[in-house]
Amino acid sequence: MLNINVLYIYPKIMEINKEINLFRIVDNNIKETLVIYGQKVQRDFELLMINTMSGEIKNLGLINELEIEKYITKVKAKENEFTALKDLNEIEKYILNLSIN
Repeated sequence: MLNINVLYIYPKIMEINKEINLFRIVDNNIKETLVIYGQKVQRDFELLMINTMSGEIKNLGLINELEIEKYITKVKAKENEFTALKDLNEIEKYILNLSIN
């Protein structure tokens, strides 16, 4: 059984070096993480997800700074659904399919 924790970093820590960490999904059994963060692109943020197990970075899309809180709220509302999935790869697919708008 998975032992998943979701750590919400935003808005506790704001933008640093044109990047902003939003949240991490941690599998405590295998000590691997999905990190969801944004890189500043002019006035918007390109949302990215890195899987620490594979090192692969995937683009989630472009989001306006004002929409970040809305996206975090959507993720929090779906947290019980994706933390119940069978493994971190399934959670990664779920997050990729979760619309940012």
